[in-house]
Amino acid sequence: MTDSLLVAAIICMLFFSFTNGMKDGCNVMATAVGSRSISRGRALAVVFLAEIAGPFLLGLPVALTVARGILNIDRLVQGSTTLVLLLSGITGAITWNIFSWSLRLPTSSSFSLVGGLIGPCLLVYGRTAVPWRIFTVKVIGALFLSPLAGMLAGYFIYKLMQRALAHASLKTNTALKRLQYLSLVVLGINHGTNDSQKAMGIIALLLLMAGKTSQLQIPLWVMLASVFSLVAGITMGGTGIIKTVGYGITRLQPVHSLASQASASCVLLLCNLTGAPVSTTQIISSSVIGVGNAYRINHVRWRTINTILLSWIITIPAAALLAVSIFFILNKLLSGGIHP
Repeated sequence: MTDSLLVAAIICMLFFSFTNGMKDGCNVMATAVGSRSISRGRALAVVFLAEIAGPFLLGLPVALTVARGILNIDRLVQGSTTLVLLLSGITGAITWNIFSWSLRLPTSSSFSLVGGLIGPCLLVYGRTAVPWRIFTVKVIGALFLSPLAGMLAGYFIYKLMQRALAHASLKTNTALKRLQYLSLVVLGINHGTNDSQKAMGIIALLLLMAGKTSQLQIPLWVMLASVFSLVAGITMGGTGIIKTVGYGITRLQPVHSLASQASASCVLLLCNLTGAPVSTTQIISSSVIGVGNAYRINHVRWRTINTILLSWIITIPAAALLAVSIFFILNKLLSGGIHP
């Protein structure tokens, strides 16, 4: 049974990465498309290549944080019990991702995964299932502070660009549009680095809990499978989410788009270097909010922002409840019950 559960959990984790790309990957190119700086087809091609390169260029610190920082691997017991818990958590996260995607909500796949994993594990193993010190600082702290950092970065970077371009001619717009190919590459590399490593970290944890490895390690096949499942999702991504971020928050011009991409890239790069798993959705959305506020506060559509903020708040508890429900179902189906 252990091998079957392992295969099922890995497949589900790669599918989660696919839905992550379908949702979060769209945010990477949303501002470039929304400002009409780059066509959707060209933006997709640039992001596709940049995402693949990301984890190979910037290393794997985020994967190790995901594998060690969400759940306490010293408390978890190797075998079918933990594999079912992890499978339930991943499935709960996928369910919430698909539901929010269908509603065109740019929710956080990272929040979905965190909520999905900790829900059933807390139920079965208790409070010791989570390494609270690492979890609070490196996971929850980073997830909640990074949007604030994105908003502040967007505000100040736009102000600097506004000052620098105060006497620029209309021809500057052409240069700003071309610069977005470069900014899109940088943003795509950082997104690919952070988001693909969430799948890598959980698959490494699955292999450890199944007894296939003696310590946490990330084989090459796990890296490749995680990256390509992510970019496959991006190619199937949601037009609705592009509209929400690229058009719904504020009316974007090329200068706004470039400023938001630059600020989001700065925040993501810092998080990647420190190994903090964050939400690209939140960082990009908040950077757009920061740019919109810097341009003109009444230029921001606050109704859209309130909807986005509400979706962020409910994601962790919603994914946790879904994962717990799925665990109860699997627990009934598999040999009359699973206990630690």
